[in-house]
Amino acid sequence: MSATDTIIALSTPPGISALAVIRLSGPDVVAYTNTLLAAPREWTPQHAVFVHLRDQGQLLDEAVATYWKGPHSFTGEDTMEISCHGNPLIAQNILQAFIHQGARPAEPGEFTQRAFLNGKLDLTQAEAVLDLIHASTERALVGAQAMKEGRLAEKLNQLRHQLIDLLAHLEAYIDFPEEDIEPETGETFLGRIDTMRQEVIALLQTAPLGRILREGITTAIVGAPNVGKSSLLNALLRESRAIVSATPGTTRDTIEAECNVRGFRLLLVDTAGQRETHDEIEAEGVRRAQSVAQRADLILHVFEAPHALTAFDAELQTSLQDRLYLPVANKVDLGRHPDHQNALAVSTRTSQGLTELEDTIEKRLIGSQRPADTGWLTINARQEAALHRAEEALGRAASGLTGGLAPELISIDLRAALNEIGQIVGLATNEDILDQLFKNFCIGK
Repeated sequence: MSATDTIIALSTPPGISALAVIRLSGPDVVAYTNTLLAAPREWTPQHAVFVHLRDQGQLLDEAVATYWKGPHSFTGEDTMEISCHGNPLIAQNILQAFIHQGARPAEPGEFTQRAFLNGKLDLTQAEAVLDLIHASTERALVGAQAMKEGRLAEKLNQLRHQLIDLLAHLEAYIDFPEEDIEPETGETFLGRIDTMRQEVIALLQTAPLGRILREGITTAIVGAPNVGKSSLLNALLRESRAIVSATPGTTRDTIEAECNVRGFRLLLVDTAGQRETHDEIEAEGVRRAQSVAQRADLILHVFEAPHALTAFDAELQTSLQDRLYLPVANKVDLGRHPDHQNALAVSTRTSQGLTELEDTIEKRLIGSQRPADTGWLTINARQEAALHRAEEALGRAASGLTGGLAPELISIDLRAALNEIGQIVGLATNEDILDQLFKNFCIGK
């Protein structure tokens, strides 16, 4: 592969549709397109043109072609986008015609990678493109758009400039030791390091929410038989997904379904009622329920509101207290035992309390972080790892300054923090990291 190749790919999903979009990027997009026209034409950037594409005299399709001249394009290179009819055969014939001219099929993420390499996006924005494609809820989409707009890069670049300023100050002192730093200046220097460290910690605190928005949250519905677990699943889904019966032990296996609760994607897992049983199939269901509960990110523990907790429920409640756990007292329309005042009271039969349950789930998932704190910026795993290393380096620099270490050693730690932040935005990223990142993209993006 070469960065000077002209690349091509179908940028819309395969299958029959009204339209399909084919994208080309590279130095020869105009020449290749003109070859498929009856006569070459002059192209005006950002103007859509109706064309008849032909290959060896055979009509490929009537299409609309739009030309972007680099660097004023997504990739920073000359780009052509062709909107044709959405018959897969038509799209494939057009692709093959361009490939015969010399265009190369694009690798996954190669268009976005070129945009990054040509300075059109930093690495956080490039990663946000992938998040935009895969966002499955409104809240995930808002977070991805905030990243795509460069808000994280803006914060990180502010940190970089502050670090560069600190390093310049420190290295001037190293080069001119006779210019002694006054005590208050040293305290100010330490305060600036601590302020930057707190900003890094604030970004690190968005990582759990970021994982939830990108991956969804596995939510196990657990409890004894016949307390309304399947009814709660159906109520949250707003459809009859699981069989509901008054007969205990109806659910023998886990039942999974996705739902959107306040902009969060929940993978709901209805589990078998947990009890002692000699039925081999039901016993396997109980074992699977316990396994799901151990893996789940959020646990909804359902029990009957009119009755006191059974010994089993009390034990289960105690074992789950260190988890993201919500006690749900179902059948509140039949009464509420005084022991359940701290539980969420719901009735899956009348829908009482379901809105409050969803509100509580939202609050527990967000935690103490509010949208105003970071504008819904949510770092990913790669960014989290680099920020952890930056925070540790800043901590070492602060400790070294307090402990009277040589300024040369403090400078090493500040440079390490600077390097880690640079890696996040792509200023110091090796080729292996880039290849790993962009291979997760779909072809055509």
